Amino acid sequence: QEFCSSLLSVSETYPLTVHIMSNHEDELLNEYVLSTQLLTDGEPVRCVTTAVHCDSPSSSSLELLSGSQGGVVSRIVLPPSSLSEEKKPSAEGNGSKSGGGEGGEPLLEIQPGGANTRHPHQITAILSSSQCSNTESIGEVYVTGCKDGNVRVMDGKTHELRHVLEGHTNAVTSLSWIPPHNEGDAPWLVSGSWDGTARLWSVAPNSHGSLGTLGGHENTVSVAGLPAESSGALRRVVTVSAGVAEGNSIRGHTVRVWRLTPSSDGTMTKSELAAQVANDHAGPMRDVIYDPDTRSIYTCSNDGTVKIRSTDDGTCSATLAYPGADRPMFLSLCVVGDWKTKAVIAGAEDGNVVVWDLAQQGLNGTNREAQVIAHPGCVWKVAALQSSSTDFVTACNDGHLRIFTRRYWRSAPPSVISSFNQSVSEAKASRSTGPSPEEIAKLPQWEMNALTQGRSEGQVQVFNKGGKAIAAQWSATSRTWIEVGEVTGSNANAGTLNGERYDHVLPIEIDVPGGGIQKLQIGYNNGENPFVTAQKFIDDNMLDQGYLAQIADYIRQRAGESGPTLGMGGGVAGAPVHSASSSVPAPMEVTPMYEHLPMKGYKIFDAGVDKKGLTKVLAKIREFNSAVPAADALSPNEADGILDSLANTLAITNRYHSSKVSDAELVTIRKMILGWDAKHAFPALDLARMTALHPDAASAKRRGYWEEILGAALKTCLGLGEGAAKEVAVPMLTMRLVANSYKGGSGSSGAAGGLMDRILECADTCAPSNNKNVRLSVVTAVLNASSYMSASSSLPSTSSAVRVLDVVGNIAGSGKYEPEPMVRSLVALGTALLAPGAWGAEARRVAKERGMGSMVERMASGDKARAVAGEILRILS
Repeated sequence: QEFCSSLLSVSETYPLTVHIMSNHEDELLNEYVLSTQLLTDGEPVRCVTTAVHCDSPSSSSLELLSGSQGGVVSRIVLPPSSLSEEKKPSAEGNGSKSGGGEGGEPLLEIQPGGANTRHPHQITAILSSSQCSNTESIGEVYVTGCKDGNVRVMDGKTHELRHVLEGHTNAVTSLSWIPPHNEGDAPWLVSGSWDGTARLWSVAPNSHGSLGTLGGHENTVSVAGLPAESSGALRRVVTVSAGVAEGNSIRGHTVRVWRLTPSSDGTMTKSELAAQVANDHAGPMRDVIYDPDTRSIYTCSNDGTVKIRSTDDGTCSATLAYPGADRPMFLSLCVVGDWKTKAVIAGAEDGNVVVWDLAQQGLNGTNREAQVIAHPGCVWKVAALQSSSTDFVTACNDGHLRIFTRRYWRSAPPSVISSFNQSVSEAKASRSTGPSPEEIAKLPQWEMNALTQGRSEGQVQVFNKGGKAIAAQWSATSRTWIEVGEVTGSNANAGTLNGERYDHVLPIEIDVPGGGIQKLQIGYNNGENPFVTAQKFIDDNMLDQGYLAQIADYIRQRAGESGPTLGMGGGVAGAPVHSASSSVPAPMEVTPMYEHLPMKGYKIFDAGVDKKGLTKVLAKIREFNSAVPAADALSPNEADGILDSLANTLAITNRYHSSKVSDAELVTIRKMILGWDAKHAFPALDLARMTALHPDAASAKRRGYWEEILGAALKTCLGLGEGAAKEVAVPMLTMRLVANSYKGGSGSSGAAGGLMDRILECADTCAPSNNKNVRLSVVTAVLNASSYMSASSSLPSTSSAVRVLDVVGNIAGSGKYEPEPMVRSLVALGTALLAPGAWGAEARRVAKERGMGSMVERMASGDKARAVAGEILRILS
C-alpha cells in the first residue's frame, strides 16, 4: 500500500500506470517499472552487456559493461540482489536495495582498465563471455566492436587488452558467440560490420585469429549464433542485412542461415548457406537474436516490427508490431524471462522501448497489449539482465543505463521514478516549443515579404512579424503570401531551416575526411518524394552520391508519408498553428564513401616463407658469417641450432596461431643487422622480413627488438648515401622489412610507427631507383605507412603525412614507375590526405599550397589510377 501510494503521488504530475497482480511477494507487476538509473561517462551509450564476475569460488557479482560514443568502457557492479529473482529480507522493508559495495549502491568505474579500455572511436558493440555456455576454454573476457573496424578482446578481470582482431574495413556493429556441439570445445566469436561481411574468430588464449569470412551481404550485417547441429562438429549462425537501394525503395534485406564446418586443424572454417529469406520486412533489418527457450530467431527492422522465425530456414511464424500508427525504427531487441514470463523487448530510434508479453495472458485471462516505455533520447541497445531474469537494461543517447523490472520490491524509489519521468517530459517539451527569440530575430521581416517569392503553390515560409514567428503560405495565383497564424509549437521534427518552415527538420552528422563531425540538417515536407529531397540535399552540400539511399530511407522512416501539413485543414488566419508531437531522432551518421581511399590493411612481401626459400637464406647467412669480423660473427649455436629452429617455425605457416618465436631467435637477427655491414647484412634483412609476419615474433612484448632491428636496417640503408638509388639488395629488403613490420603484430607495427619519419626519409632516398623491384618495395612501404597513419590515434610528429607527399612527389617526378606501383603511390597519397586530426589537415593544406592536383592528374594513367586520382581531387576540392 505504501508503494502504491508513493507511485500515485508521482503520477499526479508524471503519468505512470502500474498494476499490482496480487499481494504475494513472489508475483509480478503487470507492467515494467524503472528499477535503477545510472549515468556512465555522460556520452551517448551505444551498447551494453551483462557479465557475471566470479569474485571467489563461493561468490559472484553481476556487472554491466557499456561502450559509449566517446570510445569509453564503463563498468557498473550491481547489488547482489540482482542475481536473484527472489525477494531478500531487509530491515528497510519492501523496495530496499543492497548495492555492489558496502553502501548498498551500484558501483561505477569509468575506464576500468585505464587507457587500455579507451577506444579511438565510438564503441558500437560489446559482448561478455558470460553470454556463452563454455567460458573455461576462453577465460573471463569481453569483446568490443569499434567504429574503427577492429574487434578487441579484453580481460574480464583486469580489463587489459588481450588481442586486437583485424579484418573488417568498416565499423563493427554486432557481436555474438557461436556455441559448439561438444561442451569441451571453445565457442567461436562472430562479428557483423558495415562492410557487408560477417567474420568468424577464435578468441582462445593460444589460438586467437580469423577462422573465415561470410560475404555477399547487402550493407550492414547483424549476427547471432545458433545451436550446433545434433551431431558432428558442424555449427550454425544467422546473419541479417540492411539491404540496398532499388529505385525509390530499399530492397534485398536478407536473413541467412549458415552451416559452418571447421577444418581438421581448427584454423579455418568452411561455410555453407543453408537457407535465406529476403524482403519480408518492409525496411532494413537492424538486429537479430536467438532465444533458446522458444528455439526461435528474432529480427527487428526500420519498419517498426519484430519477426519471430524458424531456426531451420529463417521463415517468419509471427510478427510483433509497434502499437501505434507512426512506427519507429527498431535498433535492437532482446528476449527476457522464462516460459511463464517470456517477453520481447525492442529499443527504438525515437526513444521508445516496446515490451510484448509472449505469454499473452494476464491473471484475469485477458490479452495484454504491448507496453511502451518512453526515454529522453534514442535507445541504442536493450539487453536481458541475465538469462533467467525478467529484468532488462537500456542504453540511451542521454548517457544513462536504465534497468527495468516487474518485481515490485526492485522498483526505484519514487524520487528516482519522478526524476526519470521529468527528464522524459522535458525532452518532449524541448522538442515541442516554438522558435526562440534568437531564432525569430533571424527570420525575414513580414513587412518585406513582397521581396520573397515563393517557389510553388502552398509553400510555407516563416516570417518575423512584430517579434513573433508567423507562418504564411504562398499563393501562386495571387503571387502573395497568405498569413496562416503564429508558430507557437511544433511536432518533434518540425522546424525552420534557412528561414523556411518544414514539417520535419532532421539532423545528419557526416564524418569529414581527417576526423571531426560536420553537422547538417535536412528539411522535408509531408507528401514530398524522399529521394528527390535527399538528392537535392546531396547536391546542395556536395556530398557523395552513395549517400542517396541512406538519406532517403532515413527521411522515409522518420517522417513517413502522412501527417498534418501546416496551414491545411481549414485553419483560420491568425490562429495559433500546432501539429502532432513525436520524438526527435538521434542524428543520422554518414561517412564519406570512397571506393579506393583510404587504404585499409597492409600489402606484404611473403615470397620465400617456405622450407626452400628459408634454406637459401640460411645458406647465405652462414656463408657471410665466415667472412665478417670474428667479434660480429654468430656462435655455432646461433648459426646452426637457433637459426634452424627459427626457420622450422617460419616454414609452417598454418601453425602461426600456436607456434612461438624465442627471444634468442630475435636476438640473433638483431645481432646480424646491428653488427654486419651493408655488403653482408642483406640475408639477415630478408630473414627479418619473414619473421615480422609471425604473430608471436611481432607481438607487443617484442617491440624493443623491432625498434633496434628496424632502426639498424634504416641506418644501413641511409648509410649508402646517394648510392642507395643504385644499390638493389639492401634498399629492396629494408623497404620490404618495413612493409611487413606494419602488417605484423603490435610490436613490429608500433616500432615502425615510431620510426615513421626515418622510414619515409629512407623511402625518399631510394625512390629514384633504376630497379623495378626496389621501386615496388619503396612504394609499398610508403603505402603501408600511410595506412598505419590513417588507423593511428597518435604519430611521432605532424610532419609524417607531409613526408608522404614528398615521397610521392619524388616518385611522380622520376618518371620510372610502372602502372601498379603508380596506383599504390596514389593510394598512399590519398590515404595520407585523409589521416586523422592535425596530420591530415596539414597534409591537405600543403597539397593545396603545392598545387598537387595537377601532379595527380598527370599520374593517372589507366582506369584504376584515374579512379584513385579522381577521389584525391575530390578531397582537395
